[in-house]
Amino acid sequence: MTERASKETPRRNLSLSKSKKKGNVKAGISASPATTTPISFFFSSQPPPKLACPLCGQLVPRFKINEHIDLQCQNFERGDSGAASASNSVVPSMQLSPIRNPPKSPKLDPKNEEQIEDTKTSPYFKKNDSQQAQREMRKKEENTSNWQRVGLRKKAKYGGSNVEPEEVFSSDIKAEMTETDKPQTEVPSTTTCDPLLTSEETDEKGPAVIKSDTQSESVAENITSDQSVDGSLPPRLPYYLRNFLTVLQAVLENEDDRSLFNQDDMSLIHAFKELSVMGQKLYVRLFQRKLKWLQVNKLDYEEICSDLGPVAQELVEAGFLQSERDLQDLGETLDLLPAPELKSLAKTFHLGNSGTQKQQLVDGLLRLSRQKSLFSLSPAQNHIGAVILKRAKQLASSCVRLCRGRLAFPDYTVQRSAKVFQDREDLIRYEASMRTLQEVVTAMQGGQWEEAMELYTAAKSVWKELKTDHDLSHEEELPVFLRSFTTGWAYTRILSRGVEISQRLRCYEEAVEELQSLLSQSVYCPDSRGRWWDRLALNLQQHLKKPEQAICAIRDGMSDPLVRTGHKLSLHQRAVRMKESASLKKHHLQLNDMPTIQVQDVTHVTIRGQLFPHEGGMGKSRFLLPAIGVGEEGADATIICSVEDLSLAHYRQQGFDQGIHGEGSTFSTLFGVLLWDIIFMEGIPDVFRNPYQTCPLDLYTDCFYENRREAIDSRVQLVSEASVETLHDMLAEVWTSHEGKVCSLVNWERFSSLQHAQSLVSCMRGAFLGGVIKRMSKDYRHCRGGLPDLVVWNTSNNTYKLVEVKGPSDRLSQKQQIWLDELQKLGADVEVCHVTAIGAKGARLE
Repeated sequence: MTERASKETPRRNLSLSKSKKKGNVKAGISASPATTTPISFFFSSQPPPKLACPLCGQLVPRFKINEHIDLQCQNFERGDSGAASASNSVVPSMQLSPIRNPPKSPKLDPKNEEQIEDTKTSPYFKKNDSQQAQREMRKKEENTSNWQRVGLRKKAKYGGSNVEPEEVFSSDIKAEMTETDKPQTEVPSTTTCDPLLTSEETDEKGPAVIKSDTQSESVAENITSDQSVDGSLPPRLPYYLRNFLTVLQAVLENEDDRSLFNQDDMSLIHAFKELSVMGQKLYVRLFQRKLKWLQVNKLDYEEICSDLGPVAQELVEAGFLQSERDLQDLGETLDLLPAPELKSLAKTFHLGNSGTQKQQLVDGLLRLSRQKSLFSLSPAQNHIGAVILKRAKQLASSCVRLCRGRLAFPDYTVQRSAKVFQDREDLIRYEASMRTLQEVVTAMQGGQWEEAMELYTAAKSVWKELKTDHDLSHEEELPVFLRSFTTGWAYTRILSRGVEISQRLRCYEEAVEELQSLLSQSVYCPDSRGRWWDRLALNLQQHLKKPEQAICAIRDGMSDPLVRTGHKLSLHQRAVRMKESASLKKHHLQLNDMPTIQVQDVTHVTIRGQLFPHEGGMGKSRFLLPAIGVGEEGADATIICSVEDLSLAHYRQQGFDQGIHGEGSTFSTLFGVLLWDIIFMEGIPDVFRNPYQTCPLDLYTDCFYENRREAIDSRVQLVSEASVETLHDMLAEVWTSHEGKVCSLVNWERFSSLQHAQSLVSCMRGAFLGGVIKRMSKDYRHCRGGLPDLVVWNTSNNTYKLVEVKGPSDRLSQKQQIWLDELQKLGADVEVCHVTAIGAKGARLE
């Protein structure tokens, strides 16, 4: 089960009594204690406040489930079913990010041994006395069926692999059932824990392979005494290290992937094996963070060690981390320091007028560093930057940086046919291209357009050389869904970014030239052709004043079979606007011959709400809504809500007792559940290349439908003709068998329960759902966006409505127009709800 932290703006209580002043309202301060009522109160579909822990079953507040698993869950530490199958269980992305400020243990009386044991023991180090062993044994007996369900059911079959995960996971379970249940009384203290590799295994088929992480956990008994709190029990491996090892193992156990690693790479892996458990934990934690310098005294991972200095030093000596000795860039050093220390450093060099903000202080010091010193003794000492760097490093103290260098998954068959990377050099070229792409994107995001232009120009030159010096024909032979992992694809994305860079710098001729070059090929990034044609027509018409060429671009774009949905409508609408322009009368004959697209409008309604006057006036509009019907205490309560929440309140007044603000995820979840077995069906080469995918690789291409045409058409017909009872059974079968498994299409929390989803399906019926499934399966890449914001339904009469909500100054996109037209044709009650703002003295909702 996954859990995500809510990113919505917290709702604040604006309850007012008659005697309170308006000033408090403007400041967003509660004038009197009163009940704060979330908008979800109005709907019975609100998510549960607590969730059951997937490991121990304890009810935990929904937004503290990760903290519970990390720091409190007993089963996670003792190796019950959830922990033992961590190599085959779900770990949300939120859990994979490092815990920056974990809760600190309170200070206790050292005389109180019980307190010390309960609070100072790391979550992965627990004392194993006889009573605890007996409790664990009873727990194991109770959970035997869970072991079989979790460990044995989730099998991933390999095509041509030397290692069967079924055998690995089964042995994991056996190892956990036999080894961890035995009381540990004595631990050798001469060797380090080896969770990754116990030894090299060489068989008749080839090179060394890596044992499963759980098999090698038996060697975890060989651990130094300082890695165990009481010296009697080896530590449990935390989820993030287990997952890291699992991914590494999955790569290295495949012969094609393993051949991409040279001897140096394998030596690095073996060096990682030799690290202490704490060293491995810290490396994985830092590996998951942004690649930048970090002050060691600012690192805070209590579950690893209270003093990370020695652990960091171990990683430095092993070559996994750089230390402050390698920090020679002044900008990176200054970025490490907080504003107060920067201010002190600036005063040292008499830069009192550099400002108080961190960036101002950094800029001032960098400017000073570029000045020449009057007392330089040699050309190497020609700048005072070296002096500033030395002082800054003293303030930064010990610092490190990584050397450059999730998980219950659906059941499917791994079947590899194509070879993506021809050799090691091919892989390195791809990695370099992706790194360049990231540098270009970073420069663009930072508004550094000149720098972005330099990077783009250099990358364009490199790509031209590569095409000349290397045979890249193998990339063209790959199916399109594997072509996205090639060097050519990455450089094509850079060139596409170059169009935006040129436009930002008003180099429209260069942008048009690049667009024409991109459109002259169809091997790489074919899903971007609609955007390229649209942008080409805009540049030619508006910026270069070449209407004839713009008309040709529109015609060619609308005739391009790879241009879909919103972009094709956008080209059509541009042609209509050109036709209506008085200055383009002489081109009307050409414009009349253009292909046309008919999109029917839908019902539009308008509601009015009191706008919340938040500071700055930027971002999404927020509205005030009275919390009606929540008792005497909340009679005067007011909540701050979004336009969607305001609309949900409106439709509740219209009799719709159920409502979801889910946008496309509501429909993709139903799509994923009703087509689950087809999405993960066998017999299609290369769409599943490892056992840790959340969807087939061809999902976002035309290949998805073509590879499953017969099965999808049959399912669409079945759904379209199915009764409500049959639809309920179809949902229940998948829901009960696969709930919680990671699938990019399915958000298991979109509905509060299976029954909640079934109640919506009762309203939508089969014909409508079949039409939606057919459209999404044929072109999911372009149809996943543009779906209505809200789905509201009435459980008493089984009516429903699909609503696109538009706030002040917002308008429909082309994709939204197309989906609204399509949904209306399928028989849905569709409308656009416009929310307009009224003054503070007006009615809150009309």
